[in-house]
Amino acid sequence: MARITDLIREHEKYRGRCINLVPSENVMSLTARKALISDLVHRYHHKDFYGGQKYIQEIIEETRELLSKLFKANFAFPEPLSGNISLLSAILALSKPRDKIAVISPENGGYPINLEPLDRIPIYLPYDESIANINVEEAIDLIHREKPKLIILGSSFILFPQPVEAISDVSEEIEAKVIYDGSHVLGLIAGKQFQDPLREGADVLLGSTHKTFPGPQGGVILTNDDEIAKKISKIVGFPPVLIDNPHINRIAALGITAQEMLLYGKQYAYTVIQYARRIAQELFNSGIEISFKAKNFTNSHQIWLRTNEESGRIMKDNLEEARIIVDTGVRIGSQEIVRRGITEKELIRVAEIISKILKGDKPSKYRDEVELIASKLNEIKFSLDQSS
Repeated sequence: MARITDLIREHEKYRGRCINLVPSENVMSLTARKALISDLVHRYHHKDFYGGQKYIQEIIEETRELLSKLFKANFAFPEPLSGNISLLSAILALSKPRDKIAVISPENGGYPINLEPLDRIPIYLPYDESIANINVEEAIDLIHREKPKLIILGSSFILFPQPVEAISDVSEEIEAKVIYDGSHVLGLIAGKQFQDPLREGADVLLGSTHKTFPGPQGGVILTNDDEIAKKISKIVGFPPVLIDNPHINRIAALGITAQEMLLYGKQYAYTVIQYARRIAQELFNSGIEISFKAKNFTNSHQIWLRTNEESGRIMKDNLEEARIIVDTGVRIGSQEIVRRGITEKELIRVAEIISKILKGDKPSKYRDEVELIASKLNEIKFSLDQSS
């Protein structure tokens, strides 16, 4: 047996015994996963050159229509292979070298995109750590003064809706475009439980399709603007700039997930947020320092433990010893355990175990119990699997 095959089997066995609370990961339905290993994995999509396109083109168009319906967008581009490629595509389409681009600094939780190789000039939006959000008044002053070509909202560390309407109003005055990077909260936007960037004034909504949006690893771009759509199509279309083969099997899995979100997205997103708040409340009640109690801790899938990088790494390692997976943030995300069907009773117990480990209990003391809970989470909820 090939070594890689053995490693995959061991990985799946291991992760099947873990409870995953990483806020940037999720799990697809079996229905969607079947698309990834279908014959589509072998195929190209260029209809003017390749034969055998009878159903491939229908799959692409059906996925576009499902995404457009889900996000109420006139134009949907499922081609990007990641959220990063989605963002790069929009930047290349809507700006030129030496343009200024306003972003949230990585130090404040913004996505750490490197604009230097693109010859764009980053300017950082003023941030208020006390509210975990952009300081709107100072940001408006900065935008008036610097006149960026693009303003990118959205963040990797995101608890609360972004001030899209206020920023969009000032962007019109200087003829800038607003891009909302919804990578982390795309599933909550789809479920209409977070905010609605395209209705609030954003010109573009884009992001990853595998965080709160429970689809395949990849990206998507959405807009209602004809001219913007034409510019983006030149970057993600043919002749290729960033993408030649967009992986039709991935697009099919994305379309299936969009269909699931149309059916179950509202309840899924609501449960994700409620469970994140419940974890936060349980940890807070046990004496763990959780940010933003006065704001009910979060409006998203994430909660934050107040920590630094060194202690965050220790927390991450200790929790993993008990088979609870987090990042060094320490950000805790509820989306995958909701998708896997964790009960509220199990959720509370997981929070209790996290608290005890963070207070110094030996992680190995809880490993068997965590593995038992994880072993029960083997049915994907809010999915087409339920009706198959």
